[in-house]
Amino acid sequence: MQVIDVKTGKALTAVISPLRADRRGLIRRRYHFDWSAAREPTVYKLTLKGSEEILGLVSVALVPQEERIAIRLLAVAAEQVGQDKTIGHIAGALLAYVARLAVRQYGANAAISLVPKTALRKHYMDRYGFEPAGSSLFIAGVDLYHLIEKYEDHEG
Repeated sequence: MQVIDVKTGKALTAVISPLRADRRGLIRRRYHFDWSAAREPTVYKLTLKGSEEILGLVSVALVPQEERIAIRLLAVAAEQVGQDKTIGHIAGALLAYVARLAVRQYGANAAISLVPKTALRKHYMDRYGFEPAGSSLFIAGVDLYHLIEKYEDHEG
């Protein structure tokens, strides 16, 4: 996956990997969620290649009867949000990673969903292509593949 150096516009290689359960309590203050409570869903972290600094987190749960992965929590490090951020596309890279997991798990019928904060609902629809489904948003089909393609690492 790729993220962007906001200052230079250069693509940076991001690494997304599972967050160890014993590390979840250490990140609570920075991400404003109690990640230690996310025991059943899997939590993934995004770091830059060669760095241990966590830039973003996503908690997911499989919904096999609907061929879908539900995003329970998604957070970007506070210093990487807004006008002063130095790295962009963190949330997009995490969403694309979950989309790729869904395709691996469920094939062509894969979908991902989330229940966004009200203030972010339109943002997810406009920026990432999510569609409304009651209080939830989802993305599937061609739009899911476009999301993966946008954040894929084309350099290797």
